[in-house]
Amino acid sequence: MAILSTLITTIPLLATAFAAPNQGHYGRLPKDLIAPHVQALPYAPTNFRPAVPQRQHGHGKVCTVQSGSRDAGPHIIAAARKCNHGGTVYFPPGDYLIASAVDLTFLQDIDFAIWGNISFLQDAKYWETQTFQYNYQGAKFFWRFGGTNVNIYGSGKGVIDGDGPYWWGAMANDSTTQRPILFGTDGLHHATISGLTMRNPPNWFNLIANSSNILISDLSLQVDPQPKATPAKNTDGWDTYRSSNVVIQNSVIVNTDDCVSFKPNSTSVIVQNLSCTGSHGISVGSLGQYIGEVDLVEDVYVYNVTMANAGNFARIKVWAGAEASADGLSGGGMGSVRNVTYDHLYSDSNDEVVTLTQCYYSVNQTMCDRYPANLEINDVTFKNIWGTTSKKYDPRVGSLVCSSPEVCHNIYASNIHLEPPSGNDATYTCVNLDDSDLDINCV
Repeated sequence: MAILSTLITTIPLLATAFAAPNQGHYGRLPKDLIAPHVQALPYAPTNFRPAVPQRQHGHGKVCTVQSGSRDAGPHIIAAARKCNHGGTVYFPPGDYLIASAVDLTFLQDIDFAIWGNISFLQDAKYWETQTFQYNYQGAKFFWRFGGTNVNIYGSGKGVIDGDGPYWWGAMANDSTTQRPILFGTDGLHHATISGLTMRNPPNWFNLIANSSNILISDLSLQVDPQPKATPAKNTDGWDTYRSSNVVIQNSVIVNTDDCVSFKPNSTSVIVQNLSCTGSHGISVGSLGQYIGEVDLVEDVYVYNVTMANAGNFARIKVWAGAEASADGLSGGGMGSVRNVTYDHLYSDSNDEVVTLTQCYYSVNQTMCDRYPANLEINDVTFKNIWGTTSKKYDPRVGSLVCSSPEVCHNIYASNIHLEPPSGNDATYTCVNLDDSDLDINCV
């Protein structure tokens, strides 16, 4: 306890406010430490309820995690337990090294004010057995947040650094290297995540899993340029998985993979007011990869996004039937994509702006037609899109490829004005779209 008390201290809130050792101080929070009041604007899902800012009045316990420890992990957990049910865990400016897995899935009515720089032990072999591991696409976490009514905020000061170059170099030397996700939720409900900078993740930046009513706002996600020999890999900005009522907004992302990806069973998700550079797009999927699995993505609205120098922009990717794949194992999953809208998008030199495929992952059209997807696509809208494309596919600016009109219905495209570098009329590849309404130049 004596050692612990030196690592988890409290802020001297009032000269007369003292508490027993290791219990934290009660009193009025400093104004700049109070959780920001974050709102989903201009759109929010129906009955959207992120964290209630019960500490807006400035009262509650504060538990400070001291910087400089050889492993901040146990002290973060202890601080969270101490300040659970109404307090704030505070990371003052300084460096925090997490060298052991941090399980924060017990949270209730608590804030995390991250003003310091958090990083993780550079030891791929150690983390192989120490992360929280999931079956879906080999996902694994250094740390994970779960519980109810939680605010996690950096106030423009906090940094979470994944030391990506170490991990990308390790992967270049050994392709089996297991790379954790930088930030993860598992069973987090009614929460806000705001005001943080995230840099160079080993794998994805964020995975929002098994969670609901999450508002993510005012984040900066940055992948630094890397040598060709050790490129950044799989640096998705946000992936949602088995989650509903999620809003991702008002953020800037520079990365090398999907800006946002809606993974299986993502419903009622809004993405708005983002700037993405160098990515693979705002992507539904990939879905239908695993035989016997049912994947749903429904009620998704993407609004007011700028995308620059990316491979794709508005993108839906579904696997064909398993028989169409080279190994006969990938693809063939069941489910649906329904009620997905891309609205008010600006393209700056992207390769392909509008992409829909049920022949994902190098499946040729002949095999895709012969073994169509089991996962149905229905009611997808692309509208109010403008800007420029790169020369890669000039004059083609998009492709809408269904594996069969029986499993792909009601695709709409309108008010789209894209200019390829050649100045020629923009064209689209369109396949198996019998009952769709497309105001575009299909060839």
